[in-house]
Amino acid sequence: MIALRWALGLVLVLAVAGKLRAFGAFRDGLAVFGLRQPIAPVAAGVIVAVEAVTAVAMFSSMSDLAVGVAASLLGVAFTGTQTYLLTAGGPSSCQCFGAREPVSWWTWGRAALVLVAGLVLLGTAA
Repeated sequence: MIALRWALGLVLVLAVAGKLRAFGAFRDGLAVFGLRQPIAPVAAGVIVAVEAVTAVAMFSSMSDLAVGVAASLLGVAFTGTQTYLLTAGGPSSCQCFGAREPVSWWTWGRAALVLVAGLVLLGTAA
């Protein structure tokens, strides 16, 4: 499971780097969820921090159970967000990696893969 952990860790590192590179755009993109000043900067910071901590955990000696729970929770959040954006209608952008990308079934699938990876880690930990 080390390969899965490292792959997921790398994906999260890339997501954090992308969001930090375009932090203002990421922060402003949270408006679609009703998050505006002064909450949006805090929410954006928390999201990036949670992704960063989870990425570090993937490369650590933490148990597969612990990182599986973390990845599964992120996957639920990511997939839920993408589902909301797809069903809300109107154009929305995914800023998963910091770049504005139209929300699509492709972005939903990427989010779902994080969830699947977390569930696989959970399954192997049992």
